[in-house]
Amino acid sequence: MNQAIFSEFVWQHRNDDPHQLALSGKQHPDIPVAQAAAQVQALQKIRTKIPSWYRSGMLFPFTLSVEQSSSEQTAQYKAHLFAGKKMADLTGGMGVDAYFFAQQFESLTYVEQNEVLAAATQHNFTQLGLSHVQFENRDALDFLQHTEQYFDLIYLDPARRDDRKGKVFQLSDCSPNILNIKPLMFEKTSQILVKTAPLLDLRQAVLQLENVAHIWVVAAEGECREVLYLLRTDAPPTDQIPITAVHLRGALQQAFTFNWATEQAAEVRLSLPQTYLYEPNAAVLKAGAFRSFGAQYGLGKMHANTHLYTSAGLQPDVPARSFVVEQVCKYDRKVVQAAVPGGQANIACRNFPDSPEQVRRTLGLRDGGAVYIFAATDMAEHKVILIGRKTEQ
Repeated sequence: MNQAIFSEFVWQHRNDDPHQLALSGKQHPDIPVAQAAAQVQALQKIRTKIPSWYRSGMLFPFTLSVEQSSSEQTAQYKAHLFAGKKMADLTGGMGVDAYFFAQQFESLTYVEQNEVLAAATQHNFTQLGLSHVQFENRDALDFLQHTEQYFDLIYLDPARRDDRKGKVFQLSDCSPNILNIKPLMFEKTSQILVKTAPLLDLRQAVLQLENVAHIWVVAAEGECREVLYLLRTDAPPTDQIPITAVHLRGALQQAFTFNWATEQAAEVRLSLPQTYLYEPNAAVLKAGAFRSFGAQYGLGKMHANTHLYTSAGLQPDVPARSFVVEQVCKYDRKVVQAAVPGGQANIACRNFPDSPEQVRRTLGLRDGGAVYIFAATDMAEHKVILIGRKTEQ
């Protein structure tokens, strides 16, 4: 059917229940409603994930591609780390990363082996007004073997699913295998940016990738989303690699940079809970900046293995959630309920034998509210309950 009519139908029904829309075929005999419902479902995800793409006329052929794509927030962040003349994205996919990188480079080459996905992305880029992107419908290895171009940056986000569509995260299990094609990539560029799953251990990745010049651990809205490795032939020694843990919160960014040498050398000052408590953001925790974090901000640490920090006065601009500690008590139902008269609290556990759900049941509390409880082990090896509220900052 006419693409313009189909697109207009999808846009008119963009707020409908996709499942109900899929069952309305008799009401719309000239419209492939199952296909339209899938587009509506994709648009509803796009609306919050990639808001600048939420418009009429866009095509999203695969639900999985929408789920696996970068968010606008993370794509914008990584794109603004680089700029230049020519860049190649060897795993183009739905094109979200390529779209934002294209705004930083004079020319971008998008490479994607799936013909349907490549065609949809080319259509979407036209809708979005991009005219300086070259499209290559082939796999990464084939492109590298035949291109004579030299790029300022090559980007690679290997697919993290196996032949049976199961999730994988080891570099050698992803497609394409960066470990196999890296030498050929370095014939076409001086720097390679690789995106990996957050589950992959940073030190293991560095050991396998080699040539790592910088690592970015990127979290957004409280969750670690991706880890980026910049590869260069002039990379520093492993313990000197800059590691930037960044947490994106709307228009705000919390960033903390360290390396493994400073982490190892940092002195840990243990402390019992004081007036203020700090919970490092997800990026800092994934990056493993447990010693240097406290040292840089002058914070005491509750226990060597309890990644909660404390201070007598409020420290501004710490990349963490901060709380005013109202009470510290033992892990006892009656004691805690007396301290939480509303019977409602948000519960987290750090270096504690019970899970948050077990703690909630043991203490007889409901979830939510303005009170925050941390069940943790302190420097004296005591199992304690810290009760507090978020600070204003």
